[in-house]
Amino acid sequence: MGRVRVVSANASESTRTVSQLFAASTPPAVTPTIVPAPPETVMKPADPYVELKRVIAGRGLLERSPRRQIVPSAGHALLLAAIIVGITFTRGTWWVLLWTAPAALLFGQIGFLAHDATHNQILHTSRANYILSVLLFNLGLGGSRGWWAERHNTHHAQPNRLGVDPDIEGGVVAVTDSQARESRGFVRFMIRNQGRTIAPLLSLSALQIRAYSALFIKARSLRNPRAELALFAVHYAVYVTALVFVLGVGGGLLFAAVHQLLLGLYLGAAFLPNHFGMTVLMPGDQLDFLPRQVVTARNLRAGRVTDYFFGPLGCQIEHHLFPAMPRHNLRAAGPIVRQVCQEQGILYRETSPREAFAQVYRHLRSVGRAAIRPAQVAEVDRSA
Repeated sequence: MGRVRVVSANASESTRTVSQLFAASTPPAVTPTIVPAPPETVMKPADPYVELKRVIAGRGLLERSPRRQIVPSAGHALLLAAIIVGITFTRGTWWVLLWTAPAALLFGQIGFLAHDATHNQILHTSRANYILSVLLFNLGLGGSRGWWAERHNTHHAQPNRLGVDPDIEGGVVAVTDSQARESRGFVRFMIRNQGRTIAPLLSLSALQIRAYSALFIKARSLRNPRAELALFAVHYAVYVTALVFVLGVGGGLLFAAVHQLLLGLYLGAAFLPNHFGMTVLMPGDQLDFLPRQVVTARNLRAGRVTDYFFGPLGCQIEHHLFPAMPRHNLRAAGPIVRQVCQEQGILYRETSPREAFAQVYRHLRSVGRAAIRPAQVAEVDRSA
C-alpha cells in the first residue's frame, strides 16, 4: 500500500504512514504480572471426615447422657437377681447348669458397658469413665482394663491392617491366603479347618482374655497396677467362693467352667461379624481415615434383638468413625454416614446377622483352603 498524505499543522508529521499513525496512537503493550496467592489463602478440598464430624456434632450425637444408662443398668440388676434366685432353687440338680446361659449374657452385657466406658461414652469426664471402666473390667469381669484398652486402641487406629491390628495377628485363625500359606504344623492344621473349629475356639476366648490380663497385670505395664490387681483378685475371690459355697466344690467349678465357655462363645460371636471377611489392608496401603474405617467394617441391620445382643458392635462403622459417640446415638448417625459414603464413592456394608455369619464362614473356609497342600485339594473337593 502506498503512502497516504495526512494534512497536519506540523509539516514534519505530514509524511507518516497509516501504520505509523496507528502505532503512535496505541499505548505500549503491558505484560501482565501474576502474583501467587499467599499459602494460607489457597483453598484446599474439605476433608469429608471433618465435614461429617461437624454435622454429627451439630446434631448433638456426640453428647453424653448418663441418665440413659439407668434403665439398662436396672435390667442388668434384675437379671442378676433372677440368676441368683434360680441357682438357689435348682442347686443340687443338673438343672442348675441352665443358669449358665443367662449368666453368660449378663457378663457379656457388662463387657459392653466396660467397652463403652473405656471409650468415654457414658459419664461426662474422662476420669469418671476411667474409674467406671476399671470397676467393670477388673471387678465385674475379672479382666484387665489396661490390657484391653491398649490392644483395642491399636485395633481402632488401624483396623484389619496386617502387621498392626492385633485382632488379626498370630493365633490359629487366618484372614488372608498369605497367612494360611505361611503357617506350619499345628497352626496350619487349625487354619485348614478353621471353618469348623471357629466356634470351639471362640468358646475359649473368655479364658484367653483372663490369661492375657493376668500376664499384663503381672508385668505392671498399667496406669494403676495396684488398683487393677486388687480388683482383679477380688473378682475371683468373690466369684469362686460364692459358687463353691452354694454349689459345692465340684458343682461350683463345673458351673464356672460352663459359664466361661458360654461367655467366650457369646463375646466371640458378637465380635466375629465386625471385621472378618472385610477388606484387609497391607502394611503399605494408604487410605484416609474415613475410607479406612468404613471399608474394613460391617454393620448389622437394626433391630431390637440385634441391638441388645450385639450391643454397640452392631454399628461397627459408626463406632469406628466416632469411638466416643454414646451407644444410643449410633443408629441415628447411620443415615448421615451412609450418605457421605455414597457421595465419596465409599462402600458402606450392612447386612443381617444371619448373612453376616454366613459371609464370615465362607471367608474362613476360603482362606483355610490356602493352607491345603496341592495334593490334598482334590481329596477335600471330593469330601465337600
